[in-house]
Amino acid sequence: MLSVPRVWVNPNQIAKALRRAERALAPDVVLIRFTLRDDWTGDPSIFFKVVLSDKAASKQSKLNELTERIEFTINNKVKPDELGLNSYFNFRSLSEHNELNDPAWA
Repeated sequence: MLSVPRVWVNPNQIAKALRRAERALAPDVVLIRFTLRDDWTGDPSIFFKVVLSDKAASKQSKLNELTERIEFTINNKVKPDELGLNSYFNFRSLSEHNELNDPAWA
């Protein structure tokens, strides 16, 4: 088995990059959070939690286009591939976010 060194990741730099992404994606994106952990294969990964405005989430015909734009923008701001991280995305609407009140998304 090949051992690959892990890259040091600065969570503060990621948070700053995500604030820039939030501004660039407003008003469709309300909030972006992230978690750093290994994925199911054991690879270092970053999991993005994106809260969409209810208006943006309600446009079913445009949702795929919107999520692709969001993923592209976040990947360009954070550059997880350069950090040696796999990136994963989860989306919720603002009303769903408020209703679930999930601490993992706070």
